[in-house]
Amino acid sequence: MDVRAQGGRFAWSMSGAAIASTVLLLVAVLVPSAAGSRGTEFAIGVVGALLLGTIIGLVPGVRELEVTGARMMLGSRAELVAPRRPRLLHRAQTVVWVLLHLGAGLASAACLIMVMPAGIVTAVEAVGGASGTVLDLPVSGAGRIATAVLATLAALGGLLAWALIGMIAVRLAPLLLGPTSRDRLEIALARADREAEHTRIARELHDGIGHALSIVSIQAAAGGRVLVRDPASAGAALQRIEATARDALQELDAVLSTLRAESTAPGPPADPLQVVREHRRAGMDITERIDLPDDLALLQRGHLTRILAELLANAHRHGAPGQVRVDLRGDDRRIHLDVKNPLAADAPPGTPAPVVRSGAHPVRDDGPDADGTRAGDRRPARSGGRGLTGMRERVSLFGGTLEAGPQGGDWIAHVDLPTLREEG
Repeated sequence: MDVRAQGGRFAWSMSGAAIASTVLLLVAVLVPSAAGSRGTEFAIGVVGALLLGTIIGLVPGVRELEVTGARMMLGSRAELVAPRRPRLLHRAQTVVWVLLHLGAGLASAACLIMVMPAGIVTAVEAVGGASGTVLDLPVSGAGRIATAVLATLAALGGLLAWALIGMIAVRLAPLLLGPTSRDRLEIALARADREAEHTRIARELHDGIGHALSIVSIQAAAGGRVLVRDPASAGAALQRIEATARDALQELDAVLSTLRAESTAPGPPADPLQVVREHRRAGMDITERIDLPDDLALLQRGHLTRILAELLANAHRHGAPGQVRVDLRGDDRRIHLDVKNPLAADAPPGTPAPVVRSGAHPVRDDGPDADGTRAGDRRPARSGGRGLTGMRERVSLFGGTLEAGPQGGDWIAHVDLPTLREEG
C-alpha cells in the first residue's frame, strides 16, 4: 500500500467534509426560519445545500483548485484540464464534481464519526454480554458472536470508507475534469501548430544553412585544386567562403531568435539574383531571366528565393557540367519558376518526370528526388532527401504546384504560384 497516496486521498475526503460541514451549518442557520414542519425543513435544507454547492462550483478558479486536488491528493494520472475560458459544459462538470467532492467528504466523515464508533461499541457489548447501547443485541451466544463479527466489519468499513471513496473519485475525475471532445480537438490543433513551427524551423535550417554549407564546400574544393598554380583564385575562393559563412551565421542567429520568440527575427532572404551570383561565383554556368513584380509580397519573394537556392544547390551537387537555365517571372496573377540543368552521366536516360503537386498526394512520386537521383540506381543524395520535402512545404503555403523530375538528359523543375502583393 502506498501510504503517501492513501494519505492524499484521506486529505481530499476531509477537505470535502470540512466544506460540506460549513455548507450544512449555513443551511441549519437559515432553514428553520423559513420552514414549518420537519419534512418541509429537511427538503428545504437539501435544496439549500445543493444550491450552495452549485454556487461554490461556479466560483471562478474552483475548477483549477479541484484539478490540482485531483492530481496532488487523489493522485490521478489522467489528463485533466482547467481551460482559461470555460464553456457551459465545463461549468456544469465542475458543479457536479464539487457536489461529488462535498458528498464524498461528508460520507467519509460520517463513517469515521458515526459508523466506526458504533461498530466498536456494539462489538464490545456483544462480546462482553452487556445490553445494547446502539442496537438491541440477541440473547443467545451464537447470535452475540455473529453480531460482534458484523459490528467489527462495520467498524473496519467505517474506518476505511474514505479509501474506497477515494478510489471511486479517481475513476470519476477524468469524466468530470478531463478534456471534452472539443478540448481534445483544440489540444491536437495546438500540438499540430507546434509541430508545424518545428517543421518550419527545420526547413529554414536545411534550406538556409544547408545552402550556405554547400557553397562553402564547393568553394573549398575549388580553392584546394588551384591553391598552388593560381593563388589569386584560391584567395578569392577563401574570401567567398568567409562571406558565405558570415551570412550563414546571421541566418542561424535569425532562426535562433525565432526559437526564442523574438519578433525582431528577420525572414528569409528575398533576393533571387544574389543566389544566382553566389552559384555563378562558385563556378556554375547560369543564364537567368528574373522579372518579378515590384510589389510582390516579401514573404513570397523570400520563399521563392529559398526554392531557387535549393534547386541550384542540387544542380551544383548532383548535376553534370553545363549550362543551367533559370527563368523566374511573374505578372498580376501567377508566378512561374523554371530551372533546367544537365543530369549527371550516370542518370537513367529518358525517365519520365514524376509530377509532384502541393496540397495533394503525388500523382507519381516513386521517381527521383529533386536532385535527380533514384534509389538503387545511383549515389544517394547527400541532402538526405529533405530538399524536395522543403520545397513542397513552401509551395503549399501559397496554394501553388511543384513539378520536378528528369526529362531526357536534363533535370527540369517548374513552380507555379498565385501572385501575392504587399498591401497598401
